Amino acid sequence: MAQAAVTQTTLDIRGVPLVVRQAGDGPPLLYLHDELSTGWNPFLDLLAERFHVVAPEIPGFGDTALPDWVETIADVAFLVTDVADVVGSGAPIAVVGASLGGWLALEAGLRGAAFSRVAAIGSPGAYIPGDPPTDYFFMTPEERLALLFNDPSGVPEINEDHSVRNQAMTARLVWQPRYVSPKLEHRIHRITSPTLVAWGSDDRFLSQAHGQALVDYLLAGSLTVVPNAGHFAALDQPDATAKIILDFLS
Repeated sequence: MAQAAVTQTTLDIRGVPLVVRQAGDGPPLLYLHDELSTGWNPFLDLLAERFHVVAPEIPGFGDTALPDWVETIADVAFLVTDVADVVGSGAPIAVVGASLGGWLALEAGLRGAAFSRVAAIGSPGAYIPGDPPTDYFFMTPEERLALLFNDPSGVPEINEDHSVRNQAMTARLVWQPRYVSPKLEHRIHRITSPTLVAWGSDDRFLSQAHGQALVDYLLAGSLTVVPNAGHFAALDQPDATAKIILDFLS
């Protein structure tokens, strides 16, 4: 697999400057990163073989500043709808989101973002009484890795400053209620574009029931399991996850 030629720029979204990485030719595809890393990764190299992948840093993550009005998942979701308009030049585009990014893709979609297709990988958000996400905030780094990954070699390299910012911003967005939205099931039907929910077979952070719940709420949703993958399936199994996503998008 060849590494894509990645460029880094700044994209102004209604006065909010986002750090953006891009690569590949073909139709535009918006990628929303997970809560660990905003950097480029082998999974994105595979998507860039077929698409022009645009991967912005969510405000508060990586090197993107945090505006004072961005406080909740809803705030970021509305910003993502504006990002989609700019990246797609007003036309519907495909979006792929991983973990927190998958949740943001769903939340933006139900708010009217111009998405032609939505792929959410290991997306939190569904509220299932008695089956909460595993609370990793008070785990040691070693315990977190064992919880979230099958293959430690897939763990991205993150500098310390970014790691601290990413964790702090994640906590800001998901702290209460922890990683779920009791209102999501009553709103997600507003997503009318075909939606794929991909799930790691060995996800120990979110049970597969969370993925099934999202599909049950959606009007046009389907669930696909990525074999031998933990929560971050695109990092654990980039080839298998990319094949599933690309088959869906095509």
